[in-house]
Amino acid sequence: MAFRDLIGNEPVKRALQMAVREGRLGHSLLFSGPEGVGKRQFALALAKTINCPHARREPLPDSCDACPSCRKFDRGEHMDFSLIRPETAFLKIEQIRVLCEHAHRKPFEARRRIFLIDGAEAMTEQAANALLKTLEEPPAESLLILLTDQPTRLLPTIRSRCQIYYFAPLRTAEIERFLRERFTRPEEEVRLLARLASGRIGKALSIDLSVYREMRHEILELLAVLAAGDRVRLIKAAEYLGRRLDREDFERRLEILEQVLSDLLRLHLGVEEVVNADVAPRLTALAAFFPPPRLMRLAEKFAALRRDLWRNLNRQLALEALFLSEAPSP
Repeated sequence: MAFRDLIGNEPVKRALQMAVREGRLGHSLLFSGPEGVGKRQFALALAKTINCPHARREPLPDSCDACPSCRKFDRGEHMDFSLIRPETAFLKIEQIRVLCEHAHRKPFEARRRIFLIDGAEAMTEQAANALLKTLEEPPAESLLILLTDQPTRLLPTIRSRCQIYYFAPLRTAEIERFLRERFTRPEEEVRLLARLASGRIGKALSIDLSVYREMRHEILELLAVLAAGDRVRLIKAAEYLGRRLDREDFERRLEILEQVLSDLLRLHLGVEEVVNADVAPRLTALAAFFPPPRLMRLAEKFAALRRDLWRNLNRQLALEALFLSEAPSP
C-alpha cells in the first residue's frame, strides 16, 4: 500500500509525509498505538516512499507503489529492508546486535536501509541497551522504526531518542469504507465486521464470521437457558465450556459473551447502534429477562472469571457456581 491507500490516522499520515518532504524525518521513529490500527502498513508506506525512484512529490510525497523497489518492499524481499520481531516471548540481544551491525552498513540499492522492529516492547534489558547505543549515534543512511502497543515498557532513554507518532483506533465508518472498497461482501457483514473490530482494521481482517456466528449462537442459547433458569442445561453448559474447550476457545466465547451483554445494556439505554445488529430481534427478546442491574452483575462476574484464569482455576466448577447463582429460583 501507498500512503494514499491507507485509512485512518490522517494527522499521522500528513505529519510523516511533511517530514519526508521537508527533510525533517529522524533516524529513529516510534509508532505507538493499539495493535491492529495500521502501524505496520504506515511504516511500510514510509519505507517505500523514501526509497521509491518514481515517488511523487506533490501534493505530498508518496510511493508509486508499482516499481520493482516498491514491489520488493511489499513482498518483504528488499535487500535494504529488515523486519525484526520476537522469536519467542522476547526480542533477544543477539537479534539487536545483528540489527545494529547491519544498520552501519551502506544500502545495497536504496537511499536508506529500513529496520522495522515489531513488538519493540518485548526487548530484554540487554537488547534495549544494545539498541540504545545505535540510537545515540544513528547511522546517516539507516532508518529505525519501532512499533509498540505498550510504549511504557520501553526504556525512557529509548523513547526520548525517537520521534514519536501516536496512532488512534479507527472510526467505524472508516473501517466500513475500507471493507466496501476492497472486498465483495453483503452490507450486513461489512457493518458487523466494522463494529467487531473495535477500531482495529487488523482485527476486522482476521475475523472469520462463520466461526464468530457459530460461537455467538452458543452464547445466545446460553443466555436463553439462563433466563429460563434450566439448571440441568446450565450444568451441562458449564461442563462443555469449562472442560471440553481449550483455554483459547473459552476466552473467545467469554469475549463474545461480554459483547452481547454490552449490546443488551445498549438496548436498555435506548442506544440504537448495537454491535450485533444482525440478530437484533433475539437481543430484544433476551433484554426482557436481563434488566440493567442483572446485566451489570453478570458482566462483573464474567470479568472476574477472566481475570482468574491465570490461576488455573477449575473453569467448570466456577461456571457452575456462577450460572446457578444467577438462575431464577424454580
